[in-house]
Amino acid sequence: MEAGAEYVVTQPVFDLKLLEEFIKRTEQYKLPIVAGIWPLTSFRNAEFMIHELRVPVPEDYCERMRRAETAESARAEGVAIAREMVQQVRHITAGVQLSAPFGRYEMAIEVAAALGPKG
Repeated sequence: MEAGAEYVVTQPVFDLKLLEEFIKRTEQYKLPIVAGIWPLTSFRNAEFMIHELRVPVPEDYCERMRRAETAESARAEGVAIAREMVQQVRHITAGVQLSAPFGRYEMAIEVAAALGPKG
């Protein structure tokens, strides 16, 4: 804040509880928080998030990605998970930042369909 921060954009969010804890710990700064949303593309992508980027991905999401039998079904499951995350975070954040994993813009567009008027 001292350097001029006006808002916060998180890393990809897959664990709602961790986001809620972050919001609580930073509420004194009164900065808008934008949740990063990343549609997973595969089980391998989920593992990369966990082991290389240190982004927590809950086991139930990993299992859903593991069960996807084709690349297409894995991308569809990743979009479904991202849409669920949008629905969970939209009422506790200032907004979301949607990523297009590996240039797959259609995935971000599919996730955006979960957005609509806040209510």
